[in-house]
Amino acid sequence: MSNQTILFDFDGTLANTIPGILATLEATKQQMKVDFSLSLAQSLIGKPLVNMAPSLVGEERVGEFVNTYLEQFPAIGGEMVEFFPGVEPLIKALQTKGIIVGIVTSKRRDSLLQNLQKLKAEALFDFIVTNEDTEFHKPHPAPVEKALDLAGAEPKDAVMVGDSPYDILAGNGAGCTTIAVTWGADSEETVKAAHPDHLVNKIDELESLLFRIMKS
Repeated sequence: MSNQTILFDFDGTLANTIPGILATLEATKQQMKVDFSLSLAQSLIGKPLVNMAPSLVGEERVGEFVNTYLEQFPAIGGEMVEFFPGVEPLIKALQTKGIIVGIVTSKRRDSLLQNLQKLKAEALFDFIVTNEDTEFHKPHPAPVEKALDLAGAEPKDAVMVGDSPYDILAGNGAGCTTIAVTWGADSEETVKAAHPDHLVNKIDELESLLFRIMKS
């Protein structure tokens, strides 16, 4: 029997981590003595660091960029995190109904775990899928497919929720129902271009929609 499952992106979907990520990127930029647009960097949030780096610092400095960012993150981005209002009650309400809830992120596991520890939410989710868990990353469907395996769920019984086109493309590619939220890093127009099945602007809209989908 397939388990009803909801998969969430983390950055910009469940938690307001974007200011911390941008502050870490600014510190990385200063440390490396390079210049790149933070607006460009923000548009790349949702990709693994190694895939963001070429557009920001060039292919030849990818390793340096990743290492510098990871050195800076614990004291900056690791601390600047909070759940969006209503997220924690939503997760608990879903689990009360027997729905499996997981995180699918391009973040490294240590960075996500630091954020969850800061939020006192290490035990809130049934599982996490991070950068290290798959060879390919969002927008490739592999991370979502990995999550479905962990949940024991068929795509028809699963929903992927995210704030970026990478989340929606990954969910669509895996055959899940997809929901785009508009309170994250990307504009409504940008995320709509990935063709989500649904789009919501508020957390209470998301909650109502999720319970409707899970009942159908």
